[in-house]
Amino acid sequence: MQRDNLISYMNNVQTFEKNMSSLSDKWDLLTLLGSMSNIGMDTSETRKAFEDLLDEPLIRLIRETFDKSLDELESKAQSAIDILIRNLFERTADIGFLATDDDIRNYLHFVNGTDFSHSEELRQEKLDKKSALHQRFQEYIAKYSVYENIVLLDTKGKVLVQYDNTNPVTHSKDPLIQESLRTHQGYVETFRPTDLTLNKPSLIYSYRVCDAESEEAIGVLCLMFRFEDELRGIFQKLTRDNPYIALELLSPEGRVIASSSPHHVPIGSPLQARDNQSHITYYAGFEYLYKAVKTSGYQGYEGPGWIGHAMIPLHLAFRTNQNVSSEANELFQKVAKTTAYFPQELKDILEKAKKIQSELDITVWNGNVQIANASNKENPFTKALLGEISKTGEETKRVFEQTVSDLNSAMLTRYLEDLKIESSLAIDIMDRNLYERANDCRWWALTSTFRELLSQTELSENDQENMTSILTYINDLYTVYTTMFLYDRDGMIVAVSNPDSSRFIGKKVGHNWASQTLLLETSQHYVVSCFEPSPFYDGRFTYIYNAGIQNRSDETVGGIGIVFDAQPQFEAMLYDVLPKNDDHTIKDGMFALFIDRSGRVISSTDSSIEIGSTITLPETILEISAAQSDARMIRYNGLYYAIGATCSSGYREYKQSDGYRNDIIAVIFRPIGEYILAQIQAEAPAKRTYLYPKPTGGEDTCEMSTFFIGGSLFAIESKEIVCSLMHQELTSILHASDYSLGVIGYDKRMVNVISLAKLLGMEKKYDKEHDAIIIIKATIDSQSIHLGLAVDSIFSSPEIPLRSISHYANMLKNENSLTKAVIIPDHAEDFGNEMISILDIPKIYAQLVQPYSRPAQRIMA
Repeated sequence: MQRDNLISYMNNVQTFEKNMSSLSDKWDLLTLLGSMSNIGMDTSETRKAFEDLLDEPLIRLIRETFDKSLDELESKAQSAIDILIRNLFERTADIGFLATDDDIRNYLHFVNGTDFSHSEELRQEKLDKKSALHQRFQEYIAKYSVYENIVLLDTKGKVLVQYDNTNPVTHSKDPLIQESLRTHQGYVETFRPTDLTLNKPSLIYSYRVCDAESEEAIGVLCLMFRFEDELRGIFQKLTRDNPYIALELLSPEGRVIASSSPHHVPIGSPLQARDNQSHITYYAGFEYLYKAVKTSGYQGYEGPGWIGHAMIPLHLAFRTNQNVSSEANELFQKVAKTTAYFPQELKDILEKAKKIQSELDITVWNGNVQIANASNKENPFTKALLGEISKTGEETKRVFEQTVSDLNSAMLTRYLEDLKIESSLAIDIMDRNLYERANDCRWWALTSTFRELLSQTELSENDQENMTSILTYINDLYTVYTTMFLYDRDGMIVAVSNPDSSRFIGKKVGHNWASQTLLLETSQHYVVSCFEPSPFYDGRFTYIYNAGIQNRSDETVGGIGIVFDAQPQFEAMLYDVLPKNDDHTIKDGMFALFIDRSGRVISSTDSSIEIGSTITLPETILEISAAQSDARMIRYNGLYYAIGATCSSGYREYKQSDGYRNDIIAVIFRPIGEYILAQIQAEAPAKRTYLYPKPTGGEDTCEMSTFFIGGSLFAIESKEIVCSLMHQELTSILHASDYSLGVIGYDKRMVNVISLAKLLGMEKKYDKEHDAIIIIKATIDSQSIHLGLAVDSIFSSPEIPLRSISHYANMLKNENSLTKAVIIPDHAEDFGNEMISILDIPKIYAQLVQPYSRPAQRIMA
């Protein structure tokens, strides 16, 4: 798309262009008037310099506006596909483990090995066993609510038992059955219409059920994932803060298989599955900005090759959305306007604009000097024109400064919005991960062997070995746990999965969470330890998930504890959401934390922040509501950081309806810069405005030229000035006076340049990039001399009424005084009660020719 067409959708860019167009019209007029003035003032070069510079902030503004919207689309699309893939990764483990369930195996052995045709008693037993297995499926889905159905088939496709009794399917010819019987993988993943769900597109995880000893396939187990329900939840959460974004999940071929707006983007619609250079696409007659992404994968699992897709109508894509907390606005504005924190390219734009303005100031200043030295002093038109040129230059520079500041503000806002998304993703990953942990402990507590053996009054060595074998098998499959252990109704540990934990066998658990577990009354409840150091985790901080083990009479006879490998697991979650460089390292200075509401650290990607330590953060972060996000600027460890924070809200029933409460906050930190830089810049004195005395009609006046030295304003009569120069290279002179900086060539003569600051008793080095040199002329002892005065910067050229100039002749007896008069303000409040010193050029020259004179005292009027 052409740049001009894109700009038509960007209000902020249009505003900038409008301001610059208005200024361009002014420059046109001033250039014309300048060419008509008696001094031939030509501003065409200044205008061209500003116009040449215009493209830099304009291109940056367009790019920043475009990238901000594209980044949001990418974040949404990437989050959608990656959250889904992480969820599906857990499903690949579920099917393999459930296919080894003894109750399922026993039922298949009974059905496959029994003739029911001649025995009513056997048929009734089959019904009873089917009912018991159906109840077990109910228990499974009650805990793993991501599934809508479980179907058990024999090897020929006959449906034996299924959770959903409303599903009329009794037999299947779907190829996934044979694939499940033959596959060398640990699961079969299928997404398409299938006769198992009446030809509705479904996501199914299937695997064969084998005899425990012979490993011969005796059936096929299928788990039907709540695909539509899961994607609906993901889409709703990701589009909550920007409903104009449409999110889709695409097949590898680019067909929509899930949509956040199914009426607008129906299932089956073809969409652009690969990014083009412009990221613009046409859909249903309109232009859209879009982003298509592949999954980042999880532990090597890439899923079925699906594509995350996000798009927004182009006319809505670049709406401004300031999501900065009002409480943080003052600090945000301070950081946003601090030049020290600008990217280098923005600093360069400001420096160029400042340089152009400095050169314009010199030109205008010299124009006023020329007027003052002209034989015809009556030229109010030219002087007014010069004033207008100066004001227009300042206005142009201010537009650049404001635009650059707005660019930096937009960049920081973009950081904050990205950090909110990243923190939301981090906490969502954590909630979904721990949801699985709550499910695991409750499901494993229903293991028939555990229930039967712990119901006994005594356990034999063989019983303990049997339980240990099962725990070890589970732990080998689920490596997110360092160990698992079983304890009896007295809280005594009877089996562990990890041989390194065998020292705990025969000892009481000795924690409140174990006592609470033994009091649980249903298989749906569970208990989680506080996040605390645990002997079961080598003294490190972790969570231990517990569920009660009940006998067939629903009496609690023991418990299972599973020790989450918190340190690497939580750190990996945080690491995954942090932005990376091309070499997959975390961007410089960024880090992430999980904390509780007291600020205690649960996990950190910064090794200097210890787990269990407390970090100081604003109360608004620590008190953030569940499921809410916040972003702001803060000071931390001598730096300014942009941070984004999101508080956990759970996932499905986990933390929402299961009675468990544990608010965790994910916080992502992005460094902006050292605090001291902002402090120095914030405390730097602002350039003052001076209100000179105004002449009335007919009174005598004197043309003055003013300039700054060391933050103070001084003046010289304009008739004593030749011109001012910038960017002058000085040639040093051997054995020159202490005040001499060197010489420059001007108008075919060599001019000595002195440090006026040093002459006035100040210490300052000459800076050719920023300092100005004023060429003055004087007649001393009938000799015409030229002298260069190095000053900080030239200022303005006021016309001062003689009544406001007070000479020192009768007040100062010091012959070395360099000031001959002062400009007195009309009102006491003008200048902040400060008068302006008018320098005495002959006295300055006289001071220079005294070889051993001391520096004059600094005179502050």
